[in-house]
Amino acid sequence: TTSKRGRKRDDNLPPNRARDVQRAFRARRASHLEALEQRVIILEDENTRLRAALDLPPSDRPPLGTGPTGRGK
Repeated sequence: TTSKRGRKRDDNLPPNRARDVQRAFRARRASHLEALEQRVIILEDENTRLRAALDLPPSDRPPLGTGPTGRGK
């Protein structure tokens, strides 16, 4: 027996629509990731400045994105 899961396939849609939808999703995801990376940079800088203002030692953690799995930007 074959079970039919998920949405029914709409055969009225053009065949390249799925490709276009996926492309748009990837673009949104990349844009969101870029915004998050920029926010990390800003917050790390703010953290460094606040630590200096409070005479706290620097964090012993390496900056995000510099480890073996980081993007290295």
